Amino acid sequence: MTIATTQATGLVGTITADPELRFSKAGKAWTRFRLSVKPYVAGADVQPDPEYFDVVCFASLAEHVAEVLSQGDRVVVSGHIEDDTWTGRDGIVRPGKRVLAEGVGSDLRFSTSTKAVTRSSSVTTAPLTEASLSNGSF
Repeated sequence: MTIATTQATGLVGTITADPELRFSKAGKAWTRFRLSVKPYVAGADVQPDPEYFDVVCFASLAEHVAEVLSQGDRVVVSGHIEDDTWTGRDGIVRPGKRVLAEGVGSDLRFSTSTKAVTRSSSVTTAPLTEASLSNGSF
């Protein structure tokens, strides 16, 4: 595999197959999924074909992606895109694109999300009172 260029990117697309969590020989979590990005050209009679990117995630991001996301989910991916080549079983060298993800999230235009808030046990909160609000001691 030869890497030609690397650049920061943000992509919005659809996951084409369920991400699978894997582990390296050193026990580090990683996952890969394929992302279909279909550009829209305003006013065009024929829209361009989608582009496909292999997205690779590591560590806790890989674990969260594999646990939460599945085929058909619309996601936003930030990371670094690499032009890449690989050799198929037939010996032919093919071009491709790979994204080393730094962040992956649901595209909330097409889905909903819930927020879970976890509070540390070392943090204590006192109820707000009129006195604390008036003297700024909150």
